[in-house]
Amino acid sequence: MTREEMIETARQVRARNPFPPATPEELAALPADEKEFYLEADGRRIHIYELRPKAGLEANCPMLINFHGGGYMKGRFDRDRIYCSNLAAKLGALVWDVDYSLSPEEPFPTAVEECCTAASYAFAHAAELGVNGDKIFLLGHSAGGSLVAAVCQTFAASNGPRPAAVLMEYFPANMTADPMSKLNEEQLADPREVRRAETARLYNAFYCSPEEGKNPLASPAFAPDELLAWFPDTLILSAGKDTLCEEDEELALRMARCGVNVTLRRFRQSPHGFTTNRMGEWEEAVALHAAFLRAHLD
Repeated sequence: MTREEMIETARQVRARNPFPPATPEELAALPADEKEFYLEADGRRIHIYELRPKAGLEANCPMLINFHGGGYMKGRFDRDRIYCSNLAAKLGALVWDVDYSLSPEEPFPTAVEECCTAASYAFAHAAELGVNGDKIFLLGHSAGGSLVAAVCQTFAASNGPRPAAVLMEYFPANMTADPMSKLNEEQLADPREVRRAETARLYNAFYCSPEEGKNPLASPAFAPDELLAWFPDTLILSAGKDTLCEEDEELALRMARCGVNVTLRRFRQSPHGFTTNRMGEWEEAVALHAAFLRAHLD
């Protein structure tokens, strides 16, 4: 497939968003105000949505840096705004929702580099942003979860800033594994599951080459123990109806064996993307997000 064909295929996949956009009334009722801007740093121009609670922010407040999902191919959606807005209000936090560049137009490692740059800037300019540099958190969903792992590995290797805690959920930990091979017998008989696996193949192939898939910054399953041991307290959520469930849990157990304080929770009745897309056990999961982050604010 040529690059032009890949871009056209990605355009078609992006157009198949199964979730309707939020209504103007829903967005107006959100408890946080949003500002869109481009961060100019390290020769990069990074698209960021900043959210602040309508009730205002206290000085030296916490900061959440969020990396959305979408298979590295889809951008930020209204549901990501809703998630970030509610969390900003619950925690009295400044939120940066990083809308990193997408593949296949900008394949690996562009998204990793942009997320690292955005996080580095936030730590370096915490006082200017009015936030507590010791209370900066990284959050990632699906592809965004792997980006959180990539940022932490990069910081660990370079003696960079350490987040207060991180959250990763239903994320691809091993980009070398064929998504079709992760289907069980029942899923192989379900045309919908087969289509999802075929789409996941596209996500993987458009984001990185098979050789790049072995890079720990693309596949945290290949991260060395010494880098995993650096991670701060970590919340990992897996979805019982997601083919990524086992690889997420295997990485969580590895991190625990490396000495990281890991909280792992499987939501057995939920599919991939359930928290931000508000499906399955999403309310319990989002409450767990808030409780985990709040526990690290004291």
